[in-house]
Amino acid sequence: MARPQSAEHRKRYTIRLYRHELQQIQQKASSAALTVSEYLRRTALNIQIRSRINKKALGELSRMTGLQKHLLMQIVHHPHEDELRRELNSTLAAIRSTLNTLLLKKATPE
Repeated sequence: MARPQSAEHRKRYTIRLYRHELQQIQQKASSAALTVSEYLRRTALNIQIRSRINKKALGELSRMTGLQKHLLMQIVHHPHEDELRRELNSTLAAIRSTLNTLLLKKATPE
């Protein structure tokens, strides 16, 4: 099926970059799960760039934290409750630490 025609066409614009500059831009675009064009467009127009990769990681960490909390509720009156509770709490602490690290990376300007 043919693409619908829009009234306004995008124009191609060429810029000159050193190889290391292009590599940095490509890496940043990739980590934000954007094309180089979209990354440059958003950067030039001061549109906030939200990394999809971090969103996925944060979602997974949030899910894991919920599962850990559920497990803590299930071990009440278990014969090894104290030991299990210590292990689960250390796992929650590790998740919290990882989450804080991700949030700090996201908040730090590149």
